[in-house]
This record gives sequence, structure tokens and C-alpha cells, in this order.
Amino acid sequence: MTSLWSVNQRPLLVGELNPYQPAEDEDYALYPYPERSAGGRLCRLVMGLEPHRYIRSYDRANLCSVRWSLSAARLRAVQLSDEHPVVPVALFGSRVCAAFGVPFAPFTVSGRYALLPHPSGLCRIWNEPEAYDRARVTLRVAGVLS
Repeated sequence: MTSLWSVNQRPLLVGELNPYQPAEDEDYALYPYPERSAGGRLCRLVMGLEPHRYIRSYDRANLCSVRWSLSAARLRAVQLSDEHPVVPVALFGSRVCAAFGVPFAPFTVSGRYALLPHPSGLCRIWNEPEAYDRARVTLRVAGVLS
């Protein structure tokens, strides 16, 4: 049976920025190392995956490099939408949702978008009971996590 999503593209995970990532190098967007980084928390705690499976299974992108800019983020969001027109997408954080023009409602699905809090250790929403379980359900409903 053929999936609704493109067989040529993997689900897309979209974060804000990685100040250490060269602008043209998406390999480090939401990268799962070090373990306590935003990408490491996303991979292990939120999605419950081993890093090798996470890297193999998802396309990852940040909207900005070095510093946040809403105007640059909106342009990058349009570009990512054009490059990944039919795959499920996980948007992490209110700023990412704003760049995509989607109201931020954590742990919900809006069209093909799974809306989740930013996976950094600073986001207090992850301290709520069963937040990780709610995130996995959201990702499954959106088709991001199998």
C-alpha cells in the first residue's frame, strides 16, 4: 500500500536556529548531539528514538542560523514548504509556528503540521505530566512518528 506522503521524502522536523550551524549545512539542524541539546532532547526524550534511527528517518531544518529573524524565518518557511509540499511536518515552538503562519497550540495537529513546544531544556511545558506521551501521540496522529 502506498502512503499518502511522498515515498521520496521523509517527514520534516523544523526548529528555530542553531547558532553553531553554518547557514548552508542542514546536517546540524536539530542534531541529536550533545545528548542534552535541543536535538538530543527531541530525539531521545520527546520522540523516544535512538540517534541513528532519528538521523536516518527525518529531514531536519532550522529557520535561521546565528540569530533569530522573523522575516528571514518566514522566507525559509516558504522555501521549506515548497521543498516538502506533501510530507508531514513537526513545528517546534511558537516562533516556528508564527513563521509558518500557524497559531501555536502545543500538542495539536493543524493540517499536516504537528505543533509542539520547543525541545530545549528551557521550555517549561515539557515539565507538565505526560508531556512526552502527548507529544508522541501528536507526532503519530500527524504521520511524523510511526
